[in-house]
Amino acid sequence: MDEREWVLKAQKGDRDAFGEIVRLYQARLRAFVARSVHRAEDVFDIVQDAFLDALKNLHRFDPDQELGPWLRAVSRNRMLNFFRARRVRLNAAVALVEQALEEQWVENEVALGEASDEVRALQKCVDRLDGQQRELLELRYKRNLAVNDLAKRLRRSAAALSMSLFRIRATLQKCLGQRTEAMES
Repeated sequence: MDEREWVLKAQKGDRDAFGEIVRLYQARLRAFVARSVHRAEDVFDIVQDAFLDALKNLHRFDPDQELGPWLRAVSRNRMLNFFRARRVRLNAAVALVEQALEEQWVENEVALGEASDEVRALQKCVDRLDGQQRELLELRYKRNLAVNDLAKRLRRSAAALSMSLFRIRATLQKCLGQRTEAMES
């Protein structure tokens, strides 16, 4: 049976026919997705979701067209959704780190023993930073200096300083994530 016949059967609700389409294309789609997505679990999830989307929308597919390009387009859309969701999660995580940093400086004035688990974990992450990074965080969050004022004070460009702060927050976010996972285990 050729690909067109599998598509026609699948469009009529034949799950085995769709299973054959999956068998024919899953390795190719995984390779396609793996060029842009590096974690194997994410690749498998994206391809699986793409096949679910394809099944749901198979009635729209013209069986006289090639199936491969259509399935790659469905996979590409799934990858874009994955990257958008990851960007939202990263932005939320960075905001959480910023909030925890701000709270940390306030709570350090009270007592670290009374701080939340998150703030205590963040303090341990901050302690792992080098002296320059800790000083930059203190100036930005404890003394609440604006990035432009901080740039003038340190004789650096605001863009370079923003990038340094971004990298420090990303490092802290990663450390905080690892500590949170360790606490949950």
